[in-house]
Amino acid sequence: MPRVMTLLTAVTAVVVLSTTSGCANLLTARAIQTFADSLAAQDIESVKQHTSSNFEEKALRSAESLDDFKILNLPAGKVSVASVEEISDVEKRVTVKVGEREKELLYKLTRKPGSRQWLVDDIYLQQKKKGMDEPITKSVTETMDLLITVREFLDSWQTGGRADVLAITTPELRAILADLSPTHLQQLTTQVLGKHSTRSTFRPDARIEEDRAVVILPRSGAKLIVELNLNDGQWHVNDVAVESHDKNVQIRSARRMAEILNAASGFLTAYHGDDRRQLKQLCTDSFYRNSIAVGDLSSAPLPTPRLLASRYQVRMHEDQADLVLETNDGTFVLALAENDRSGEKGTYQVNEVTIYEPDNEQVKRLSSLFTSHAMLEIFSQALATGDLTRLRHASTSDFNQQVWSLLDEELLAALPLDEIEPTPPRVVATVFQGPLTEITVSQGTRTLTYILRESHGQIVVDDVLLPAVHRPSSLKQYLRALIPVYAMARAVYADDLTEVRRSSSSELDRLVWQQLGKVPDLGFDIVRHLTAPVTAMTITEDRADLMLGDEDWGARVTLTSLNGHLVIDDVLFIDGPLETQRTELKTAGRLNLAHGTAE
Repeated sequence: MPRVMTLLTAVTAVVVLSTTSGCANLLTARAIQTFADSLAAQDIESVKQHTSSNFEEKALRSAESLDDFKILNLPAGKVSVASVEEISDVEKRVTVKVGEREKELLYKLTRKPGSRQWLVDDIYLQQKKKGMDEPITKSVTETMDLLITVREFLDSWQTGGRADVLAITTPELRAILADLSPTHLQQLTTQVLGKHSTRSTFRPDARIEEDRAVVILPRSGAKLIVELNLNDGQWHVNDVAVESHDKNVQIRSARRMAEILNAASGFLTAYHGDDRRQLKQLCTDSFYRNSIAVGDLSSAPLPTPRLLASRYQVRMHEDQADLVLETNDGTFVLALAENDRSGEKGTYQVNEVTIYEPDNEQVKRLSSLFTSHAMLEIFSQALATGDLTRLRHASTSDFNQQVWSLLDEELLAALPLDEIEPTPPRVVATVFQGPLTEITVSQGTRTLTYILRESHGQIVVDDVLLPAVHRPSSLKQYLRALIPVYAMARAVYADDLTEVRRSSSSELDRLVWQQLGKVPDLGFDIVRHLTAPVTAMTITEDRADLMLGDEDWGARVTLTSLNGHLVIDDVLFIDGPLETQRTELKTAGRLNLAHGTAE
């Protein structure tokens, strides 16, 4: 009898246990089936009643949530429980088979507090892509949270204010966007979304890898690529790109574009405030050192407020970018280069500003403007102090070849340069003509124009234009003709026949110096006549005629070209108003030779 009772007790226990297990599975299957049916019926309220607060917060917070569930392609049909894994009293994982094809899904269920009801907390899908050995397990709540975040991103960047635009982004991207001017931020968000609308067909392709995701969305004639990061359990946009065959539509990186706009904005603001310390950080080393640091920023003001409120165009290159801003003042192009300073890779620095005036009257580059102004000061100071070395460094090769290479300090000091007063020049106007820059200055009591030209990567002086009536206004041409005259005067004074011959044409040398072997005595001071004030000058490429003094006293000098330089071919010395007081150098040389032979 006791054995029978024991057996009955055991059988009863198995029946109770089996009944309890079956009942649990029934409740589990019912919870999942009810959720699936509500989802299929698009009954949002019923779906919410059968899901956890975590699921509702992440996957059901948008009005379009049920539409987005369709994107996941969850299998529909009758649900049967395949296995149950009890994690705890309040959590279980249930593998189910759905529909006639018995597709497997893994549900995570949680018990409703204070109730026996089980709620859907998550669903896991397994996808095996081509070329992958192991399938990918995707969380529905995580995927839905991502898709809803993308919808929120589209909505905030299309219709939201600054706060909305920033709120959906990562802290890193937020810090970059926060500094953009209102106009530039609005243009950037509009440029990124194009004609895309949150109400348009939403067909995202989402790829999730741990705490990073990429979502690709079709856009009119392009693809919108959204990169998101998972921070503190929430997805935030970290960057956006637009892929298109149209270069005007394509955006490699909205983040990179914002960095370019920020660098330009910071530069313009610092330039407007003449903040050299800030400009040093915002400019490339060469641009700051050679242009900004030596320039008078007030001489080339930029319309900063209007530029920051104007629309922009960005032309991207490999490691550079051109930012184009247009105002009524003209078109301003800021060239920026990626910052290669240690620890700052990815940011940009300004390395040139080009200004196209309205109607393309002038094209100005700040580097040319400031470098030319600085070079002008160096040149004028060197000329005032007779510093021939600095004059050569500050001049073009042609200016050096035609003038400065033919001089030494002593001869330079002797030249009549009184028209260029030794006072600092004050810039009146600057005109740019391609590689040529003309700077008109007020220097002492006169107005001069310095001509500068780009030579071997530097802006240097090519000429100085002086006010003149009876001779060339070009300092280069003026000195080109005058140097051989003063060189001969010095050689005559020193009785240096070798130098005299160097300043003479082949014919003058053959007829006079080779024959005489000395400077003839003409009965008057040759040096004084040769250094008389220049009252008239005509000059061509291979000839020059100078009038020194006047018709009663002085000299007329004829020069010709020899090996690319002007040399004296003859001199008519004038020692009085009478014809008998005029002596031609070649004739005097022959007479001296004849007189010597007769003796």
